[in-house]
Amino acid sequence: MSNPSTGTRHLLRLILRRDRIQLPLWMVGVGGMVTTSAITVPAVYNTPQKVAGYAATVGASPVSHLMSGRQAAIDTIGGIAANEVSQVAQLGICLMVMFQVVRHTRTEEETGRAELLRSTVLGRHAATFAGLGYAVLTALLIGGITTGALLSGGLEVTGSLTYGAGLTLLGICYAAVSLVAAQLSTSARGALGIAGAAIAVGYLVRGVGAMQDNALVWVSPFGWAQRMDAFGDERWWPALPLVVATAGLLALAAYLTAHRDFGGGLLQPRPGHSQASRSLGTSFGLALRLQRGMLIGWAGGLFLLALIYGAVIPTIPDLVKSNPDIRQYIGVSADAEQALINGFLRYILLFMAVVCTGFSVSSVLRLRSEEESGRAEPVLATGVSRTRWVAATVAVAGLGSLVLVILMGVGLALGYGLGMGQWDRVVAQVGAQVAYLPGVLVVAAFAVAVAGLLPRRSMLAWVLVAVVVFQTMLGQTLRLPDAVDAISPFWHLPGVPEQPFTPVPGLVELLLAAALVGVGLWGYRRRDLTSG
Repeated sequence: MSNPSTGTRHLLRLILRRDRIQLPLWMVGVGGMVTTSAITVPAVYNTPQKVAGYAATVGASPVSHLMSGRQAAIDTIGGIAANEVSQVAQLGICLMVMFQVVRHTRTEEETGRAELLRSTVLGRHAATFAGLGYAVLTALLIGGITTGALLSGGLEVTGSLTYGAGLTLLGICYAAVSLVAAQLSTSARGALGIAGAAIAVGYLVRGVGAMQDNALVWVSPFGWAQRMDAFGDERWWPALPLVVATAGLLALAAYLTAHRDFGGGLLQPRPGHSQASRSLGTSFGLALRLQRGMLIGWAGGLFLLALIYGAVIPTIPDLVKSNPDIRQYIGVSADAEQALINGFLRYILLFMAVVCTGFSVSSVLRLRSEEESGRAEPVLATGVSRTRWVAATVAVAGLGSLVLVILMGVGLALGYGLGMGQWDRVVAQVGAQVAYLPGVLVVAAFAVAVAGLLPRRSMLAWVLVAVVVFQTMLGQTLRLPDAVDAISPFWHLPGVPEQPFTPVPGLVELLLAAALVGVGLWGYRRRDLTSG
């Protein structure tokens, strides 16, 4: 075919048609959280004293630097709004474009739908162009919504435009990263793993560089976008590395697309054994084998994340001593420093538990993907009952979540021990991380109930994850009503180690999780299998 882009416009229209429900959910989810924060912040910090207090505490906090970077003009209402928006907006736009690009490129090849479309009048690169164009369009929408939200909060025009432009360029950059990942892997899950790892590395590098206030922030696309200094000096030249990196990644993706077989990838899967092990003859063994790669990937990533967070803890006392504003605010006593460390630990333990809900929901929704693909029917045609089939996947999700929280606790304890030289708190720190497990299990059980009762609306399970993320990141800052905070199961759990541990809330949530799983099993037993 003479023109490799033939049919791109029609394919883009098909994508918009298919995502007519998913796209508004992304806009409402990411855009809604950003808008709520941007509009609420000016009303919350409405006096010079409140702004100064924020700059002296949150603006100099190691937690804030690690999670949101060093925001320019943190002693202004514009800087505060940008700082509060950053974590949700930056991670949200990157994850959004990652899922969109992989969904409309590698997933289409994996399912065979792309091959059917290519048998018509469709250019070789039309799918790639359409997937990329769709991601760019949605990044522009989120950037526009963010800019509009900042302007509606009464913030200055130049700063709002600078922030929106940096956020949009960041999203487009990681859309290009996801496009490269889709060429490397032969599966959608592998592509998501590669792109997700790239996002995590960029985010962590920026965070560590911001904490240490060194040149590491210039190694990450997150740092390039933030160094545009919205509401501060408002420099536009840091956008150049984002543009150059995006162009280079797109060129690499184009080269890989042109030099690989359709359906293939640079990273070929390892062939399996000629004979299956005995464990594959059981429902649990099959479910574990199907999710082994995902579990290993999540375990490695979260362990590394916890190790880095643990290694950061020893820098907190030095930060207190070197910053007179923090020293004046919390005091200089050992108890004050330990209280700050406990506050940091509480947020990190909670944040990592919330991240773990991503695994638990993905693991549970494997039931739905097996059902849609038709692979569930041959399994259920044997002596395996629906109850055993669902229970096996639920068990993998639950035990996998337990393994992840233990590994996160061990990683945090190792990082803390290596940095502080104190190894007497390993068990306590692992136990503190496990204390947040009931919240993870409630979110996973909600996914089971949704998949059992509303199979065609199973993606609603991610709505609870979005609510939990929003409440964790912005609930305290925005001073949400208790009724809204209470939606998150983590809000009911004791905030160890800052608060004493009490077992009752966790036990209640375990009972709630068991009840939700029971509802999901009831739904699976009463309905027909659905596909497509």
